[in-house]
Formats: sequence, C-alpha cells, structure tokens
Amino acid sequence: PDDAESHNSSYTNNAPTQLTVKLSRSTRHRAKGSQEGATIPLVGVGVGNSPHHKIPFILASALSSKTNKQTDNNFEDLHYRLVDTSHTDSALEVLVGRSLSRLLSSEGKGKPSPSAGTRGEYHLLIKIHHTHLGYERTMLSIQNSLSDILPGFSSNSGTSSSSNTIDFRVHAVIQYPRCYDSFFMSETYKKSPNFPVKHSSCREEEDALDAATKSVGPSPLIDTENAWRRSWRALEELYHHGTLESIGVSNFGPFDMKGLYEISTEGPHIYQGSLRTLLLEEVMIEELIRHGVHYQCTDAASAVLAGKDSEAFATLERMGAKHGSVDEGDSSDAYGYSAVQVVLGWLVQRGVGVFPGTTSTEHLAENSPMTLAGMPKFSPRESLDIETALLAIVKGEGTGSKEIGGITRTEKEDVTPENVELTPNRSQLDGGIVATFFNTLQRNVRIFLVHPETGRQIQLSRSIPPGRSGRLIVEPTNVLIAYDGHGVAVKKFLVEEDTYGRVDFTCE
Repeated sequence: PDDAESHNSSYTNNAPTQLTVKLSRSTRHRAKGSQEGATIPLVGVGVGNSPHHKIPFILASALSSKTNKQTDNNFEDLHYRLVDTSHTDSALEVLVGRSLSRLLSSEGKGKPSPSAGTRGEYHLLIKIHHTHLGYERTMLSIQNSLSDILPGFSSNSGTSSSSNTIDFRVHAVIQYPRCYDSFFMSETYKKSPNFPVKHSSCREEEDALDAATKSVGPSPLIDTENAWRRSWRALEELYHHGTLESIGVSNFGPFDMKGLYEISTEGPHIYQGSLRTLLLEEVMIEELIRHGVHYQCTDAASAVLAGKDSEAFATLERMGAKHGSVDEGDSSDAYGYSAVQVVLGWLVQRGVGVFPGTTSTEHLAENSPMTLAGMPKFSPRESLDIETALLAIVKGEGTGSKEIGGITRTEKEDVTPENVELTPNRSQLDGGIVATFFNTLQRNVRIFLVHPETGRQIQLSRSIPPGRSGRLIVEPTNVLIAYDGHGVAVKKFLVEEDTYGRVDFTCE
C-alpha cells in the first residue's frame, strides 16, 4: 500500500507520543451537520482473544498515563489510546468496562498535564457479531456493548459523561457479512476464550441464543445476503446521530464491498482485514484506497510469527537487529527491533492501523505507539525488502534476500568501561547471527564485543532498558560483554558456532 498522505485519509506522526490517521468521509453523500472526518490512533491494543484474567492488567499497562503512575515505577506511559474489543457471549466487554472505570477514577483524581487534551481522549472499537446482523439486532448489540463497557456513555454527544477529563470516542465495525459454518471449524474459534460454549454450525449457534436477542429481530440466517445491509443502515443512523465516531466492516470480500459502496450514504470509514488480504488482494485494496477507507490489519504480529522458521523471517530479524548497532554521529536511542516491530513500523508508516494483541508486558511496550512512533522511516530499499519478505511469509515461501539496507547511528553514552574502542567494525554488521539480549536487571546495559586479536572492546549496542530486549548482528565465536551504565561488567557471552541464525542471551 502507498503512504496514507496520498489517500483521502491522512497519516500523522506526532512522535514520540501519537500515531494517528484522519478518517475520510463519504464524497458522494454529506449529511447536513454531520461530523467532519474523525481521527483515530493507528496503533491499538486488541483484547478480543485475550485470556479474561489478564485483560485488566493489559489495559492498565497500556492505557494509564504517566500522571497516574508517578508513584508506581512499574508502569510507563505507552500511549495506547485505542482498544479493540469483541462482542460475544463471554464477559469480555464487562471486564473491559471495569478496567476503564478504574482508569476513569484514577484519571479523574490526577491533575491535568500540559498534554492532558491528548491523553484525555481514548477510542473504543466495538464489533457486531454475525449473530446480531439485521437492523434491530445491531441496535441491541451496540446498546449492550455500550452499557457493559461505558455505562456513563452519552448517546447524544458520542462521548463518555463519567468524567470531565476523559473523552471516549466509539467506533463500530460489522465483524462478518454473514455466518459461515467453516468459522466453527477454525482453530481461532476453538481456542478463543470468548466463546465459552462451542457450537458446530450457524444454526446451532442461532438456536442457542438468548430469548431477548431472538425476540428483538429476525434471524440473520433467514436472509443471509441482506441482513448485513440492514445492520449498515443501523450504523449509519447511529453515526449521523453522533453516537458513533466512525463505522466500518471486517472480513468482507470484494463482492460484499461492492454492494456496500452502492448502498452506503456514509462510509465505510474503516476496514479490518488480514495481512494476507492487504498484500494479495490488490483489486480490493485499490478500491478501499479509492473510497478513502482506512485499513486496520488485525493479525500482523501473529502472521509474521507464523513464519518464524522461514528465511523471510530471518531477513526481517536482520533488518531490525542492524538498527541496534551503535555508530558515530546519530542521536537515535534505538537498541534493535524485532521482526514484528519492523513489520508494524512499516505498516504504520503507510497509514495502516495495527493491533499487536499480546499478554506480555514486554511485547506490549515493544510494540507500543511510543516505540513505533520513534522508529526511523524505512528507506525505499528497506521497504521493498520488507514487502518481499512479507509476501514470502503469507505465501508460505522463503526468500533469497540477504542484503538489507541501512544502519541507524546514534550518540554514545558518557560512561564507558576502560580499554574501550567506540568505533564498531563494519564487518561485524554485515549478515551474521541475530542475537537478542533480554535485560532482567533494574538498570540499563550495553553490549560490547571483545576483539579476537587485540582484546579491545568495541561498543555494539545502545543502552537496553530494564525489562526490554536489545537486538544485534554478531558473528560465530564472538565474545560479548554486557556492561551497566557505570561501566561495571555484568555478564560475558560466547556466540556458539551452531546457532541456526539466531541466539538468545539474558543479562541477569
């Protein structure tokens, strides 16, 4: 995909805090008095498939601002301002609501900061499940979602009235155009905690619905081709009423999208789809671009990790690790990026939204808006290498690409150990092995290479903060030493010959 600046929607990088995109409005139908194009964060936290017992901690870690963490050093402001949820039979939305209530309470007690206007606005993306397709059921679904998540939500203003300092913007997406029996055979469904009772078919799921849902509107199975169209009419009404900030769809194919463009009086503003769709469905993507629809990639991280054993994945790892190497004359503070970070950074630099769902606080921080906003812009050569590697991964192929462009440079820290040479040997940065250093200490560490002939120590990495992972390109038989900020040696490592292209070390 092209950069978002060339589309009807516009991408903004307010580094180092925010990554946002302005959603475009319909150019064919402009309702009098309706909203101008809304703004939505490019990076969100997805909790749709998260274990329920971890959701409160995930949201507390992702959403709380520094004003709430001044007395808690275990948190940092990661600048997540968008939550992607799922409407199912489970208690997921209730858990999200409780977590947000605690956030409202803590934010309300804090004093406004100079950037309070930015931090006080949060975005919530709710889904209409295929069981609630149809006008009446869609209205019920949104009503239930808002009641569970934001009980103080004002339908007239489209914002939460629970606090003077917090402003919640609600976006809604139709998750599927219809029910498919194949959905119940998928591993995603079988493993998801959001479906406590598993079904084997659309009919079985419909029969098991509660009486309230059945009584409010007809089953979408009666008219599978038009049920979503009636749902879209409900979303348009709620959008023009001001209840919803934007509306969109997910998992719609080219045929259904063509039908949507024909009937819509507003939008769609958002399309949620897979990395595979983004890369391979060229005709549909061109139509989305032409209509100014913002693409949100829902599976970027998992799709990349699915190719972890491929040569294409190794290509992405090498590119990210080269950004962790220190050199003269640069002010960047990067300490290397994972393959997932490389892909997420590449996507958001093109205005594509991402939801790096995770239960790991380390990965939550690594893939946060704060981190992705600080990534250097990829060169045309790097972008081509990334796209080539991703195409190989989604197609289940390897890649022969060995050469990856560009090494980010940075300034050195003042405190260095004795007998240290601060000019890295460029031969150490070409190819080699991707080494990941996980810092379990409560202080920053830097990695140095011991020269095999002179014994001099060459600084390879920038400072790796506590609880984070740094990545570098190293060679077999390299001897590496981790130093803390005071120049004290923490641990020595030996890179073994047989590492299969990657090796993991722990600084402890």
